[in-house]
Amino acid sequence: MLYFLYACTGMKGKSLVMEALTAGFYVNVTRSLAPIYLAVVGYGVVDIVKLNAKAYLFATLLAYLTYRYRHILLKGTKKYLITFHALERVFWGLIPLSYYLNSLPVFYTLAICFTVPTSALINVAIFSLDERDAKKTLALRSSLGAFSNILGSITSLIVLYTLEGYEKYTYLYALASAVGFTSTIVLLFADISSLELKDVEEELKIKSVNVLLFLLLVTSSSAIIGSTWIPHLVSDLNVEDYFAMLVSFIQTITAIFAPLFWAGRSYKTYRFAVILASTVPFLISTINVPIFHLIIAIIYTIAFNGTNMLASFICAEIKGTEVPFLLTAVTTLSQLFGMVVAIAVGTFHLMMISASLLLLLALTLSLLAIPEISIDVERARIYSKIVYNVAISGYSFSTTLARETTLLAIRLTVVSLSIILIIFIYRVAYYLSL
Repeated sequence: MLYFLYACTGMKGKSLVMEALTAGFYVNVTRSLAPIYLAVVGYGVVDIVKLNAKAYLFATLLAYLTYRYRHILLKGTKKYLITFHALERVFWGLIPLSYYLNSLPVFYTLAICFTVPTSALINVAIFSLDERDAKKTLALRSSLGAFSNILGSITSLIVLYTLEGYEKYTYLYALASAVGFTSTIVLLFADISSLELKDVEEELKIKSVNVLLFLLLVTSSSAIIGSTWIPHLVSDLNVEDYFAMLVSFIQTITAIFAPLFWAGRSYKTYRFAVILASTVPFLISTINVPIFHLIIAIIYTIAFNGTNMLASFICAEIKGTEVPFLLTAVTTLSQLFGMVVAIAVGTFHLMMISASLLLLLALTLSLLAIPEISIDVERARIYSKIVYNVAISGYSFSTTLARETTLLAIRLTVVSLSIILIIFIYRVAYYLSL
């Protein structure tokens, strides 16, 4: 711990590092408890997936608006960051209360939505640093956030094991929200008012699109695993809620040291993280002995930490005005995409197979089109341009199709209402003439 604090000395992003340290407890309790709490109050695996899909649909729309009007947020970054930062903590803290008010889906959706602008503006603050400080800040935020997560996991374990009833979740969420506000207070003293992000050249845009596609596939897989693994343990393997929390605790412990393992290594080493990650869904779906899931939790954390750090490090090198917002938008979209895939396949085992396939696609993409970790760098540059052009064409086609479909729907609605109005007027005139 002292080493981490010493590493922050003289670093421009130290306030952002301290924010992660104080926010880790809040994030761990609210996010880790969510699938457990939903399972305990009666949501099945498919129900939880559908709830997340609806929530992330709205979050994805908000991510698009955040990206579309990013120039407004950039004019008052600190002000908007603190506002959304605080609102996020309010709605997460009210999750258990919303269950008693029969409005849990609404509060859950709002809680997830407010994480979008918060994450985007945190990314802006990090990527506005120089490359060295940005990478150092990312690594330290990950490690110190994980250290704080331990306290959250220990607290959750103690409360879940010692207390009975739904009230224990109310206590935990209220406590987490209160502690989370300390990270908001830390941001009040952060020097993030003047940010200098620039537009990037074509080659870096190509790199950013390919890395974000890679992140989309990886995070979609992680979304499927994250939303179904714990409910599977509770509902199918009949473990107690404190054991499910223990799985989360093991992930938290591992997350402290995983960034130190990956930091400083060559980019090509990260390909092993993707290979290792692709085995996790298979292990989860085939091993029915709960105690072995603690080992899977270690493998899962090390592998996915490596893949996420790879994407974040490359994005930190690009430092364009669009990248922080695109990074958040892709992360949000991947959650929605993961939920849609999970709903489409239906069963838990097929969900895990889908998660593995997404990771294998990510591995293929990284080896072929991301020069930093590809086998043949020169060929990767050619493939990266092909993937970039296909992605941009696909995006343009999708947006055009969506716009034209929306306009067609509006026109058909207007025509239908006009016909109904004409029929109504005709009938009124008919009855008046009698």
